[in-house]
Amino acid sequence: MAMNGIGAMLSLGLPTATGGVEQPGRAPENPADAAKTRAEAAAARNKATLDEVREKGLYAWAKEQKFEALKAKIEKEMKAAKGISDASLAAMTPEERAATLTSLEAEISKRIQEVMQDALSGEAQKAAKEGRSAQPMIIDIAV
Repeated sequence: MAMNGIGAMLSLGLPTATGGVEQPGRAPENPADAAKTRAEAAAARNKATLDEVREKGLYAWAKEQKFEALKAKIEKEMKAAKGISDASLAAMTPEERAATLTSLEAEISKRIQEVMQDALSGEAQKAAKEGRSAQPMIIDIAV
């Protein structure tokens, strides 16, 4: 059976005049299908986030998000200050990596406590200046 030029291109999975690379056993992906896939993935992420908010409550969810963002920011700063990267962690022995991560987590925890304490004392000083007593407060640990 002789193959002409177009048949050979299609059977080898080479680019065709229609624009895409056709692969045997798989339908060619066009921009509309790719956009639909991205939209479905975004909808799934949004649904998961909404389910999480409904489960925890808006305030608790927002507080958790801010806390995680603060923790990530501090972790990034600490790693940069110590010259630690994912590649250097991967190159370490398991014992060295565990020790490094443990000390890093301890320092991150300490910094988070400092930030929260600073927020508390700042609010207390502000209340004292305004002549009112310090009251229980919601700490906004903005990142």
